[in-house]
Amino acid sequence: MEKKTKQKLFEMADYYEGRARASTDESLENYCQGRCDAMSNVLVALDIENEYIDWQLKQ
Repeated sequence: MEKKTKQKLFEMADYYEGRARASTDESLENYCQGRCDAMSNVLVALDIENEYIDWQLKQ
């Protein structure tokens, strides 16, 4: 997988995770949490979840 593609996936996962945590609107929080869970499933399926965690720690 291209580095640019991984970067975009990591940014999307991070975005939805942050929105889910910061939201005070329950329906928006649920939507973002659903997206976050879906992104997590993609990262697991691509076997790059550990790389994502490393990337988050460096941010």
